[in-house]
Amino acid sequence: MTNRLTRIALCIATALMAFACGGNTDPFKSSITGRNGEVLVVVNDDVKTDTAGRYIQAMFSETYLGLPADEPIFDLQTVPHGYFDKMMHSFRNLVIVEISDTLQADTVKYFDDVWAKQQALVSVTAKSKAALLPLLQRHHLRILSYFTRAERNRLIAFNASTKHHALSREVGDQWGIDITIPNSFDRCTPPDRNAMSWVGLSPDKSDSQIGLFVYDFPYIGEGTLSKVYLLNKRDSLLQKNIEGPDHSFMCTEIRFGLDDIIYKSGKQNGLDVAELRGLWRMNGCAMGGPFLLRAMHDTINNRVVVADAYVYYPSKERKRNLIRQLESIMYSIDIK
Repeated sequence: MTNRLTRIALCIATALMAFACGGNTDPFKSSITGRNGEVLVVVNDDVKTDTAGRYIQAMFSETYLGLPADEPIFDLQTVPHGYFDKMMHSFRNLVIVEISDTLQADTVKYFDDVWAKQQALVSVTAKSKAALLPLLQRHHLRILSYFTRAERNRLIAFNASTKHHALSREVGDQWGIDITIPNSFDRCTPPDRNAMSWVGLSPDKSDSQIGLFVYDFPYIGEGTLSKVYLLNKRDSLLQKNIEGPDHSFMCTEIRFGLDDIIYKSGKQNGLDVAELRGLWRMNGCAMGGPFLLRAMHDTINNRVVVADAYVYYPSKERKRNLIRQLESIMYSIDIK
């Protein structure tokens, strides 16, 4: 076990040295493998079936919030060290778990682009099985955040490489923002074009749509970024501008209470940002799905800029990756 740990440490160290010398532009570094949202955990069976191993599986299987049906944050795969060969080194999200009584400390380390471009790798080493569980518990949120951020950054980079320059410029100029909209999206025109911009992607023209609205309104004080205020503004604009079949209109699904709407706040590029996740529906029509809203306080112009995304895809059971795609567009927004 000690020799195996040494070999893996040497492999990572060698790859990191190559990265330090060549940077992200290394032409010999491969592209990542694996599908969006997948994590590969390298862990031996005796640890996998132990308490700490079950904790790892539960950690990555936590429910992704704001979706109509339960989906895990990540899709987990595991492989023993003996089967972790060179073909697997390029996996997009890697966790390598090792236990050795020769270690001086229990550690969790985070590495970017070790064996492949845009790769995220977490190395977890513990002196014993008993030490592994509390180590994972201490780093639980940071590990999930690290891989979540890696997935988002990959999508942001892809959007930039496939940018719809004319549409991004049109929407950006209208609302005084910088935004990166990929070329797979088209401009839709709501009834009141001055009230919001609407861009969408229709994977199936007959019954599906992925869309994003951009709008703004005045900032009137601290409560402007509250859950209730943002929802009231959202529903007021959607009712006036987004009409469905039989005169139905889009609104937030709050019939089961506001607690079903996930709210958090933070900073983006130094500005206050609030985020809402939940479900939307058509009032008067059997349509609905998940939505994600990010509101940014533009302090210079004393306003709130909102990116409001939704998914309507009844034929696709899993919607997590679609929401992540829209989220990556939102994170490209900055105030001009």
